[in-house]
Amino acid sequence: MSGVALCLLSAGLLGIQIPLAKLSYMDGADPIALAMLRCIGAALPFLIWAKVRGISLKVPRDAWPGLLTIAGATTAISYGYLGALGRIPASLTALLFYLYPLIVLVISAVHARELPGIRRLGIFSLAFAGLALVFGPTLQDLDPVGVALGLLAAVGAAVYFFVVPPLTKRVSSLLLMGWSNALVGLLFIPGMLLLDGGFPQQIGGWSAFWAAATVYAIGMALTYPALARTGSVKAAMLYNFEPLTIIVLSALLLGDVMTTIQYVGGGAVLIALVLASARSAEDVLPD
Repeated sequence: MSGVALCLLSAGLLGIQIPLAKLSYMDGADPIALAMLRCIGAALPFLIWAKVRGISLKVPRDAWPGLLTIAGATTAISYGYLGALGRIPASLTALLFYLYPLIVLVISAVHARELPGIRRLGIFSLAFAGLALVFGPTLQDLDPVGVALGLLAAVGAAVYFFVVPPLTKRVSSLLLMGWSNALVGLLFIPGMLLLDGGFPQQIGGWSAFWAAATVYAIGMALTYPALARTGSVKAAMLYNFEPLTIIVLSALLLGDVMTTIQYVGGGAVLIALVLASARSAEDVLPD
């Protein structure tokens, strides 16, 4: 499977988990509880699979900094996003988080000491403008802490996109996925204890809960080969498919209604994705 296809499939699965998670929240589940159990639930299959394939579960000493960075970035994404949701509108939280493709583009340009091509810069700008129309955030009574938390989540995502590709060249993806999820799961335990996280009360809520955890595990499993085959910058652009998936499924599963302007924004993001997927979107800026 091509890197582009892996990025879109992974982004789609990660998008699917959001409305499923919301269904479980409506039945009493707590976001921190879901985040903890989905990570621990994902870690075990990855580590078992690695063992079955004869891969040592011992992490090489020189890989620990990268592994801890991945775990820290993932934790920053979750705590930052959830914390922002409690202080600022969900639409603004989402828009701040999806700044991460632009952050990846800027960092890559600084690292390469070369400006991004006009085509690539235009594609990223089109996608972000489309998301701004889709989410339509309100900028009244902004909470600076909430904005900072949203930006923390975006920076965490950008760091993740940069650290994973080089690390997968030296360490098994199964090992990285297993131990990083285990570490993140442990980091959520204090949040569970402090916030007294709850669980679903009905079978339907539990079904949505575990469905969200399952698609998360598969989606995260695909991020490693997707990033390795595509590169940080282009992959970050393609992962804009995730919010489109969230919007469509939220309309189908939760009855959320989209306005005309949101459809226009979604169309802009789709156009950007098509352009990013095309060979003509490649320019001199290395990924």
